[in-house]
Amino acid sequence: MEIVGYADRLRAQPGETVSFKVSCRAPSFRAQLVRLIHGDDNPDGPGSKIDDLDSAANGEYPGRIQELHPGSFVAVPDDPRLQPDGSFTIQAWIYPTTVGKGPQGVVTKWDCNAGIGYGLFVDGDGAVSLRVGDGETVDTVSAGVSMRDAKWYFAAGVYDSQDGSMRVYQTPLDHWPLQDTAAEAGATAAVAPGHSGTGLLIGGCSLGPENVPGTVGGLYNGKIDNPTIVGRALAPGEIAALREDRSSLAGDEDLIAAWDFGRDFSTATVTDSSPNGLHGKAINMPVRAVTGHNWTGREVIFHRAPEQYAAIRFNDDDLDDARWETDFEYVVPEDLKSAMYAFRLTTDDAEDYIPFAVRPGTGAPTARIAFLLGTYTFLAYANEHMANNPVLIEYLEGKGVDVPFPVLPHEHYMVENKLGGLYDLHTDGSGICYSSSRKPILNFRPNNKQRTVGEGMGGPVLLSANLHQMDWMESQGFDFDLITDEDVHFDGLELLSGYNVVVSDAHPEYWTEDMLIALEAYLNAGGRFMYLGGNGLYWITSVDPERPHVIEVRRWNGTGSWRTEHAESHHSTTGEPGGLWRFRGWAPQRLVGVGMTGQGGSGINSAYRRLPGSFDPRAAFIFEGIGEDEVIGDFDTLNLGWGAAGYEIDRADPALGTPPHALVVATATDFDDTFHHVVEEVMHMNSEQTGTTNDQVRADMVYFEYPNGGAVFTTGSIAWGAALSYNDYDNNVSRITANVLRKFASDDPLP
Repeated sequence: MEIVGYADRLRAQPGETVSFKVSCRAPSFRAQLVRLIHGDDNPDGPGSKIDDLDSAANGEYPGRIQELHPGSFVAVPDDPRLQPDGSFTIQAWIYPTTVGKGPQGVVTKWDCNAGIGYGLFVDGDGAVSLRVGDGETVDTVSAGVSMRDAKWYFAAGVYDSQDGSMRVYQTPLDHWPLQDTAAEAGATAAVAPGHSGTGLLIGGCSLGPENVPGTVGGLYNGKIDNPTIVGRALAPGEIAALREDRSSLAGDEDLIAAWDFGRDFSTATVTDSSPNGLHGKAINMPVRAVTGHNWTGREVIFHRAPEQYAAIRFNDDDLDDARWETDFEYVVPEDLKSAMYAFRLTTDDAEDYIPFAVRPGTGAPTARIAFLLGTYTFLAYANEHMANNPVLIEYLEGKGVDVPFPVLPHEHYMVENKLGGLYDLHTDGSGICYSSSRKPILNFRPNNKQRTVGEGMGGPVLLSANLHQMDWMESQGFDFDLITDEDVHFDGLELLSGYNVVVSDAHPEYWTEDMLIALEAYLNAGGRFMYLGGNGLYWITSVDPERPHVIEVRRWNGTGSWRTEHAESHHSTTGEPGGLWRFRGWAPQRLVGVGMTGQGGSGINSAYRRLPGSFDPRAAFIFEGIGEDEVIGDFDTLNLGWGAAGYEIDRADPALGTPPHALVVATATDFDDTFHHVVEEVMHMNSEQTGTTNDQVRADMVYFEYPNGGAVFTTGSIAWGAALSYNDYDNNVSRITANVLRKFASDDPLP
């Protein structure tokens, strides 16, 4: 891409400064502040509505290329004790996952450019190897037998300065006849290891003295468990004892470092438990709280048996912060309207948008209505390329849909730079569980289309879908403030209590516990909530307390694109159990009356038909101007197919918490077989889990009251928002939404 960028934050309030980081191949670029009203340029809808605004930050800036440097590792600062003058032994348990991809550093103090230092590696043939070099000569010994992917191995390298001998050990945790990959090899070194001048790395090797992203090569994929360095050549018997238990080195005066990965799970700190205290720092968020070589299977909660989770999983595409330099800054004016904004970046040949939300100042709401923008959902889907995820490919092929990928320029940029979100896989096939806002997010754009929906043609999702809803409110004369998931997570009830009604976006899927607690308190205190989406309040989401720009999701026992091992389903950042909220007592039905029940292709959706509950006097205000037999949403949506009930849909269920007094006022059934029941509710394999065979595959419209005048109205469909602007906003989806919003925003009591 000729120009691409990101901001240091997704939302701001008056008086705060937003920093913009840009990579541009042209000599210069222009920045223009705009307000985003409607981004979808589909000619059947309202079209693009983006207003240019005056700003002191508008102008022309020098272009420069800023690179992305993905890949995680641990950096230990240089220290004389890490450069033994004589013999040494390096040991670690390793679990490689891309054997044969090229040399990968395990524990190294090795300058890749100068060929100086020492290091334990997985070599290009997939075997454990040891290198020493003095800047002129490099000596290497390899076990010579390729390891198997995703298996634990005891790996050790010994250098004996007395006779210049080198020896490596490669011992699998599991031995199999005819498939044994155990190996041991020795060689003579012509030189002693020189002083590299670099720090020590775990999970890579140095390309420069700084040991920061961009100066590290030989990135390792897989787990490493509790590496150790000893300042002498361990004898074979000592190696055997070390393989059985590292405590055999306790009190050893030659112990240089013994890193304990079973501590500080929620931080970037990597603790050296030896008296030398040669602590390191994890860079680019390698995965913590994962099982080690000694995991027994008796405990699946890492903080109950930390010694069995003393491993870190490294990936060559991890990235928690692009660390780009700032190109310009924008101070949010005190009088700027709460809304969605962006800086449009242009060169003579290219364009990009960097969006950001502006909320009101703390404690200073400007409207009775708050629109809740799902920034954590944005992060979950950041740079998703589900079109090349094997799980999604199989799903799409089952519907006869072929989505070539990558095709568009931003898709090529994502692939070339190893960008991905929580729906994607690392290069070794494991699922991505951390996502960060501090990097380019190419699908966080006003006209974003997800090509795996809309029968492969692409449809508006995330920000472009949310702008449908915000544009509709503007067109109907509703004043509203824009708030975000982050605001609710950090400010909670204090923020929400300033509004009569909070309106959800189309896909409020990722919620933290603090958000759920705040919403429940708000509703019980008399607040009103319009849940105008589907698949909401679904995945357990954590915010890293140390790095609040990072969220974590561990997927298991839910409908998704990958699944973690159950023993690794607890979040490293907070320690809480991951998965679906329903399995922690927070089924969405408990708060909003409906919860995820089906998923489809957004091609042929369905429409709602009124139920007897809609004629209850309590619900009369919802259906003002709607005929008794009128079908609701019986028309095309913007690129999400025919019918206002579709894409992902929710149903009411008293067994999961839908209140007994809740009115199911309408329902959409008649889904075709591209819609499937969610896997978390399928108890055994059978063929009756589709729209034509399972009555659980439906979208329910629900209304119910909370104490003190609070209330909830739900539509249970992502496609609902895409139907609002049909026929120039004159349709029954628009009418019902306006009826409820007008009532909920007022100070009038509910019926």
